[in-house]
Amino acid sequence: MSKQQYYGTSQDPLIGAPYGQPPYQQQPYQQQPYPQQQPYGQQPQQPPYYQQPQPQFHQAPYQHQQQFQTQPGQFVPQQPHGKPPVPPSNPPQFATRRRFNDLWAAILFFVFMAGFVAMAYIGVPNVITSFKTGEFKFPHSNNTATAGGSSAGTVKLGVDTNDILGLLGASVGTGLGFSVVYFFLMLNFPGPLITISYFFNILLLLAMAGFAFYLRIIVMAVIYLIFAILTGVAYYYVRDRIPFSKLVLETVCKITARYNGTLFVALGGVILSAAFSILWLVTVLGMANFSATKNLSDAVSIVILVLLVFINFWFNEVVRNTVHVAVCGTFASYYFLGVQQPNSTVVTLPSSNTTAKSLGRALTTSFGSVCFGSLLVSIIRTLKFIANVAKNDSAQDGNILCCFLAACLECILACLADILDYFNKFAYTEIAIYGKPYCDAGKDTWNLIKYKGIDLIINDCMIGQVLGMGSFFTALLCAFAAFLYIHLKDGLGSLGNGVAVYIITCLICAFIGAWIFLVLLEVIDSGASATFVCLAEDPATIQRQLPTLFGMIQDRFPQVTWGMQSNAYN
Repeated sequence: MSKQQYYGTSQDPLIGAPYGQPPYQQQPYQQQPYPQQQPYGQQPQQPPYYQQPQPQFHQAPYQHQQQFQTQPGQFVPQQPHGKPPVPPSNPPQFATRRRFNDLWAAILFFVFMAGFVAMAYIGVPNVITSFKTGEFKFPHSNNTATAGGSSAGTVKLGVDTNDILGLLGASVGTGLGFSVVYFFLMLNFPGPLITISYFFNILLLLAMAGFAFYLRIIVMAVIYLIFAILTGVAYYYVRDRIPFSKLVLETVCKITARYNGTLFVALGGVILSAAFSILWLVTVLGMANFSATKNLSDAVSIVILVLLVFINFWFNEVVRNTVHVAVCGTFASYYFLGVQQPNSTVVTLPSSNTTAKSLGRALTTSFGSVCFGSLLVSIIRTLKFIANVAKNDSAQDGNILCCFLAACLECILACLADILDYFNKFAYTEIAIYGKPYCDAGKDTWNLIKYKGIDLIINDCMIGQVLGMGSFFTALLCAFAAFLYIHLKDGLGSLGNGVAVYIITCLICAFIGAWIFLVLLEVIDSGASATFVCLAEDPATIQRQLPTLFGMIQDRFPQVTWGMQSNAYN
């Protein structure tokens, strides 16, 4: 059976070929491989063609990490004298049938969402009725909360609608404008931004330490001072990695500008999360009113609240990680399917709608895996929420021991959630590239962290600091826009222009600005993760497909090209 007969004639092997199909079949089978460097002093010879072992229908689905030994006749890329060799390209073997991985997790997710729809059906009408009457009832209380200023069945907010629209327009316009400017800064000045972000963090920590000293909170001041010193020491020891991170950030921005559909995918995810959060908040208020009205027991009210909190965590995790998988799939298609044209830096891809196809995979064959990983994080965050409630109740009751134990448990769960969330970022990248089930992706991510963990964390922190600085300045500028609006309007309606009005309004607009910058942050962060994983997993394919980019990467940081396969290739 020929290779074409086995793999089919699809123009994009990543599409319609889930876990198992090699994402490297876009090159013609008889294409000349990347030239092999001969030992010093010998005449160059024509290297043999790369021979891919013929796949069989009965073989194991994923053999990527275990088959790194050089096969007879297999092309082994060599590097110039003095640089480590690149391990041979060894794509995974795939079955031809589409496979929906971790389908049980997707089914369970839709079951919980159906439960949320039922609670929203009950809760939302209760909130609407309460707004009309101006009264809210909550469990564990005999009191009724009244919406202040309500008369004739209406609730008066004290703010004119034009002021609300004006503040929203000022914050959204400022956030979008600065996000565009910051994107072009990352595209044209990535190196200076990385350096500036380190010094910005140091100055910010020093400012917070000085403010803590001013308030005479010595312990907090010392902690901030220590972190400022550690940040400076970290910069000193990792400054030689800046050229590589600069190239990664610049490359990611260029790919994002070319495939700007990734920005629309991220924007859709942010809008969907915001809309769900509003609906969730209304549902929580409605179910609280429903529980008090129907005199439900305390245990039932608590179960409803915990269930709603868990659904909120899970839904937002699924949306965020689906966007991450879609963006990573787009970048992986560029690195593994893109072909650099001869005597040019132009890279062409076989498909014009790469992002749409990647999003399709994220919402179909890989959606169960996304739900699986998101479920684990959501469970831990829900347990953290329960520990926080227990801590607050113990503090109100004066039970110091229970309060201390609950605080310790909350801290441990918060650390576990953050660690698993960071781990999942690269596990989802493996899922986006190879279409693996979540457990297989987790195993390969663990190997990636074991062998390339320091490089991965350093690169991720450098780019993350640039994105964090951009988010901070976006929020700051949006807050300043709100301040100017209130100042020029001489207050907000009947609320006036008191200090509390300025503070609350500026905080709300700052939150809106940070939320807008999140669109750009998600795409750049996902692209950087995909870049590093592709380099770590299969540098030989990038060397063959994009030799110019690979050469620039090797000049700036040669060690990063000695990928995961090197451990067995040695």
